[in-house]
Amino acid sequence: MNTETVFKYFEELCGIPHGSYNIDKISDHLAEFAKARNLKYVQDELKNIVIYLDATPGYENEPMTVLQGHMDMVAVSVDDRDMKNVPVKLMRDEEYLFADGTSLGGDDGIAVAYMMAIADDKSLAHPALDLLITVNEEVGMDGAIGLDPKLIRGRRFINLDSEDEGIFTTGCAGGVRVVAKVKRELSEAKGIEAMISIQGGLGGHSGQMINKGRMNACVSLARVIYELAKHTDIRIVSFEGGTAANAIPGESRAVLAVAAGDEDRVQKRINELNDVIIHEYHGKDEGISLKLEYSGKDVAAAMSAADSKKLVSFMIAEPDGVQAMSGVVEGLVETSLNMGLIRTGDTEITLQYELRSMIGSCAERLKDKVVLIAEAFGIDTEVSSSYPEWEYREASPLRDKMVKLYREMYGTDPVVEVIHAGLECGVLAKKLEGFDAVSIGPDMQDIHTVNEKLSVKSVERVWEYLIKLLGTKD
Repeated sequence: MNTETVFKYFEELCGIPHGSYNIDKISDHLAEFAKARNLKYVQDELKNIVIYLDATPGYENEPMTVLQGHMDMVAVSVDDRDMKNVPVKLMRDEEYLFADGTSLGGDDGIAVAYMMAIADDKSLAHPALDLLITVNEEVGMDGAIGLDPKLIRGRRFINLDSEDEGIFTTGCAGGVRVVAKVKRELSEAKGIEAMISIQGGLGGHSGQMINKGRMNACVSLARVIYELAKHTDIRIVSFEGGTAANAIPGESRAVLAVAAGDEDRVQKRINELNDVIIHEYHGKDEGISLKLEYSGKDVAAAMSAADSKKLVSFMIAEPDGVQAMSGVVEGLVETSLNMGLIRTGDTEITLQYELRSMIGSCAERLKDKVVLIAEAFGIDTEVSSSYPEWEYREASPLRDKMVKLYREMYGTDPVVEVIHAGLECGVLAKKLEGFDAVSIGPDMQDIHTVNEKLSVKSVERVWEYLIKLLGTKD
């Protein structure tokens, strides 16, 4: 039951770049892991992995169980390093695992490390296990959506994709991802090139942190450009921001053409807006700064002033943040919207929106609102992915067993809750009749950001609990 085996496998995974859509190498690595140990496994066309473990002696009649997590991570860095080829440099002190200048990938690499450690230790007692490791969870749950349910033998699921020890998640929001495409037509421009940026926002997971009132840097920058355009000729060349649709953008930047002679006036207004934004987010998102830099170059081509205003007006008009709170669970966000990503291409600027709701019809209504607002601006949209909510199950033998064991081990009850974030359990529940699941995990901080940390002691305690749970008979 040595936890260092878990840390060894986690470090091994960190050495393989595995951001979403860049999962071939890590999937193949997991397949080789199973093959080297003569374990039965399946690697499907999507690169999902299922490893099958037989019940240990005396556990043949215990309910077959599935351990589940995902192999991809939100791969971001403090600079422009190529996260498709550069591995995570794992750092460790007495309290935390963290990375050098990048996100860590504890979400959900620690789940994979737990499963590898279990598969590698024949001394552990457990029922028959399916170790399900899916792909591209962070960008729409593609792996879970495309999974053939016939590959899964068990119906008791222990999902290992939670970030708070002692909290048992038993339901979650569903979601829809909408992509808006704004035409980018450049025309001759006369102006000074300026880079305007908002930096220092906390960002964070758009499900877990959406109720914290943190700044959306992309929306805030759109507002700044809109304000500047009221007083001078401002034309957009490019607009970039965010790291993923399901992460609140903490930084954003745009290249503008500023009318010659207006440089000082624009700088003065930037200084004023910087103070306004800092004041608005005081106590909620400290460290924000708005900056303007002139390159000294002339701009040859940019979007028209009308199209520039159309883009930022659309971004401001779309809803942002919490849209409704639950009327059933106190303090739970029911419905929310996050504009998480904006990118500039040759002919269009794309924006990705992540919509979440605990109620399917509310998610559909919010999606319609996003699309209708886009249509009013003459902007095309498409739904790139959607996933269902995971409804709380009144009768859950697995939950009852897990709560009882937790109480015995720690002398207190765990928190049993439903969360606003999305989990693959919602997708899998729709595929597998009799699905009974609980999601757990060790303490993590600031997932999906370069400040991500994973608690060493919590990893150890969750490992101890998980092994005790698998070895406890019904």
